[in-house]
Amino acid sequence: MTLRGQEIIRATAKTLPKQPGVYQMEDNKGNILYIGKAKNLSNRVKNYLSINSLTRRIQRMVSLTDSMNFFVTNTELEAIILECNLIKKHKPRFNVLLRDDKSFPYIFISSEHDFPRIEKHRGPKNKLGRYYGPFASPDAVNRTINTIQRIFLLRSCTDKEVTAGNKLCFNYYLKRCSGPCGSKITKTEYSKLIEAADDFLSSGNSEKVQKSFTSSMYKASEQKNFELAASIRDRLKALKHIAQNNSIKIKDIKDADIFAIHSNKGKTCIYGSFFRNNTSYGGKAFFPEHDELADKNEIMLGFINIFYDKKEIPKIIITNTNINKLNNANTLGKNFEKTKILQPLKGPKKNLLKFAEKNARINLELKLNKLKTYDNFIFEIKKLFKIKNEIKKIEAYDNSHTFGSSPVGVMVAYNNNGFIKSNYRKFNIKFNIENNKKNVDDYYMMKEMLIRRFKNLEFKEDIDLPDLILIDGGKGQYNIASKTIKDLNLKIPIISMAKGLDRDSGREILIHNRFTYRLNDNNTLLHFLQNIRDEVHRFAITTHRSKRDKMTIRSVFDELDGIGPQRKKMLKKQFGSIERLKQASFEELKEIKSIPEKILRKIYEYFHSV
Repeated sequence: MTLRGQEIIRATAKTLPKQPGVYQMEDNKGNILYIGKAKNLSNRVKNYLSINSLTRRIQRMVSLTDSMNFFVTNTELEAIILECNLIKKHKPRFNVLLRDDKSFPYIFISSEHDFPRIEKHRGPKNKLGRYYGPFASPDAVNRTINTIQRIFLLRSCTDKEVTAGNKLCFNYYLKRCSGPCGSKITKTEYSKLIEAADDFLSSGNSEKVQKSFTSSMYKASEQKNFELAASIRDRLKALKHIAQNNSIKIKDIKDADIFAIHSNKGKTCIYGSFFRNNTSYGGKAFFPEHDELADKNEIMLGFINIFYDKKEIPKIIITNTNINKLNNANTLGKNFEKTKILQPLKGPKKNLLKFAEKNARINLELKLNKLKTYDNFIFEIKKLFKIKNEIKKIEAYDNSHTFGSSPVGVMVAYNNNGFIKSNYRKFNIKFNIENNKKNVDDYYMMKEMLIRRFKNLEFKEDIDLPDLILIDGGKGQYNIASKTIKDLNLKIPIISMAKGLDRDSGREILIHNRFTYRLNDNNTLLHFLQNIRDEVHRFAITTHRSKRDKMTIRSVFDELDGIGPQRKKMLKKQFGSIERLKQASFEELKEIKSIPEKILRKIYEYFHSV
């Protein structure tokens, strides 16, 4: 496969001009694999012929290449613009410029409830209510929600608890909830808290709220209600703290995103700080992948182009690069027409930029140290186990079940960037559960996982082979994994990690090529492997529990007529587990308005009949 891709690239390179332009690599179905720009098309494409100097990912891309297309441009600048537009349009699988491109979280307050709840939201805004954000990370959202709860006493308890109205949540006693769950506040009074929180989150101006709190505090003190006065005082103190530490008062800046880029040793970090309504919504480090020859202006332009593909664009973007000379309507598109892109050289805006630049340097240094540490561990693994091939990606496998029921297998992936969550896999084991409850075949589960992971290798384009497999288990697990990989005509080294005496963590036995190794308790390589093993074990347990809960609810409902997939989903969402459903009163069941009462009566009688 790789040879065919090389021949296609070699033949195409001979026809390419020595001019600037954009090239596309396509598979045998016409899908675009990669889009790249070049100052010299012919020379750039020839680089793909040195297959041994390419990363495993790019080698895979070459092997899938069935045809090539190219566009000649007058200048390199035109090539950059065209490349940005084409990547944004087609999103080729091998153009991984920005790995962490998840939607940013928001704070959400519903408008469909008498006592709206404050909560974290990610994804489409398809619920009626008010959205505040975006925030840089879930941690930034959680910190803000905690602060808002302390100041405005908005609830985070469930709708069910509020509807019952007879039991106060724990947050009430922590003075972080006004108590709608225990009927401690009226709808009218709660709506005032919502409006005050909305005013603060929407405008970033806390002066109005501070005046209201101050007035209420003095009034409570005059009425000798000192406990209430002290509570308002604490809320006022929290409000002043967030106003002083999170707000910016810079002319012409209300909503702005600030990006600073720093590069070193072929790696780049772009640190973003996000401000909405004069309030900091946190910061985040990004590590875009790019061509080694790309300059900072090109990298920043490509980053912004992809970053805002499905995100709201602020009125101001501040960067430490001069991308304006590359930017025009054709580059970033019409969505940026109302956005100013600034590169301040002095003043308050420059001070904000300096903060982002400092964070970019620190985060890149941490990243490079992490890469160095990973390389050191890989060197030790190769030396200890006498492994010759490069190890760029590790896959770990484990399984879980309860006496044979709800069996699952899982896989996690790890490389020099840490755990690759997008590569995690779950396997619903297909052997006959009923016939294996008393004699569960863990070896078969491992075999099935590996076969399903790597079967039809020549025909599946999405299989990115690991360079090392880590198995949670002993000699038996190692032997079955080794035989399965050999039967699949693969040459991937395997290490099995078995617990020591009394299953004592820290005394693990490592197995490779029928030899066993035991590392000292304080050996950093042991801790490295334990970390990967513990993650795959955690993933196996949580996956199994989720499947077991679903199977339990399904087995109960299969005995009742009138309960289809949609109604199962409604009941699961409302009660969470079969135990909570068993304990539910008929009145609680009737809260699900979309299920007929006669069906709800059947469910109730099923659990409460003698």
